[in-house]
Amino acid sequence: MKRIILFSTLTESNRKAVLGQLFPAAIQNKVFSYVPSSGVKGSEPYIEQWRVITQEYGAQFNVIDSSVRDAEEQRKLLSSNIVLVSGGNTFSLLKNLRESSLDKSIEEFIEKPDFVLAGFSAGALVLTPTIEVCNLPNFDENLVGLESLTGLSIVDFEVFPHYDEHLQQAVLESYRKTTANKVREITDEDYISIDR
Repeated sequence: MKRIILFSTLTESNRKAVLGQLFPAAIQNKVFSYVPSSGVKGSEPYIEQWRVITQEYGAQFNVIDSSVRDAEEQRKLLSSNIVLVSGGNTFSLLKNLRESSLDKSIEEFIEKPDFVLAGFSAGALVLTPTIEVCNLPNFDENLVGLESLTGLSIVDFEVFPHYDEHLQQAVLESYRKTTANKVREITDEDYISIDR
C-alpha cells in the first residue's frame, strides 16, 4: 500500500474517515511519526493529541524534530511506515524540512513498498510543487525570509487548504490564472487520498 493524504484539519465530521485512511488495516506493525512544523518546542499539546490517537490505532509513536539537523531524526522518519507532517507556518515548515534534510528523507520514504504520507494545512502545502499560494492575503507570513517557494513535489498539483467558497472563490480563481499547476481546494471538512 502506498498512500498520500492531504487535508486541512481534523474535525468531528471528517475524523473517522481521515484517521481510517491514515491508519489502514493493510499496514501491519504501524510506526507513526509526527512532524511538527516548527519543531518540538511549543508543539507539546499537538504532540500529545497525536500520541493519544496513535495509541488508539495500536501504532508505535515517534516525534520528528524538524528544527534540528540530526541524522537520528532522519533515521526515525525512515523507520516509520506512517508519517504526518503538521500544520503551522508553511514558510517555516519548508525551511525546517530543507535545513534538517528531512525533505530528502520524505522523498526517500515514499520509495518504500508500504507507506502512508499525510500532510495537513501547511503540511499538505509543502508536499506540492510550490507553496506560492501562501503569498495570498490571509495565508502565512514569510517570517523566515524563504526565497525558494518550491515544494517537495510529492503530488503534481497545488492545494488551497481551509478553503471557504463564500470567502475565497474569487481569490482562488485569480490565483489559478497565475500558476501552470492544477490547484485543488480542500475545505476544513474535505480530504484528498491518493493510493499509488
